[in-house]
Amino acid sequence: MRPKQTRSSEHADPKELYNPVPRVFLGLIIGLVAWAVFYIVNADPTGVASLGDRRVPATLAAGAGGDEGSVVDGRQIYTTTCQACHQATGQGLPGVFPPLAGASWVTGDANIPAQIVLHGLTGPIEVGDTTYNGAMPGFGTQLNDAQIAAVLTFIRAEWGNDSPAVETATIEAARAATASQAEPWSNVADIPATDAGAAPAAEQS
Repeated sequence: MRPKQTRSSEHADPKELYNPVPRVFLGLIIGLVAWAVFYIVNADPTGVASLGDRRVPATLAAGAGGDEGSVVDGRQIYTTTCQACHQATGQGLPGVFPPLAGASWVTGDANIPAQIVLHGLTGPIEVGDTTYNGAMPGFGTQLNDAQIAAVLTFIRAEWGNDSPAVETATIEAARAATASQAEPWSNVADIPATDAGAAPAAEQS
């Protein structure tokens, strides 16, 4: 026969016990807080950065094109601003975004791509035998003249393109000439050419 089970033979119900935080963790937390307070109190916000890539504010401003005469990285601006649509290869997306490689409106009169970047384009544009009729926003309020000149210089010399660099003064003149342009260009043919002997935008493909 199985012995009759009684309450005295059962295990006691589990109870939640009070377990204090181990002293080693308390010491670690206190040490981290003390170090953070010491660092904040003694940090010199005007000194050379001791972490990260150790660039000083003047270097960062130069890289962003904030100082006159600074070298702006057109490739970097293209990567962060244009590449999502026109792709790293400059081939764009078929039927959606036009390629920049081999497009004569990119490599011809610099005022054409300058005006597109400044104000945007919502009308047709031709590359080869294909007409693209999408929409591109303007970046005139996001990029300064040096940055636009740098990114245009990059795309006019990349992916087999071989056109002269674009000067900041060219973008300054283009911006001033169309200061009243409040809306994106509705047709690339409407963009005025500036270079002597440049083919009209409507004839470029």
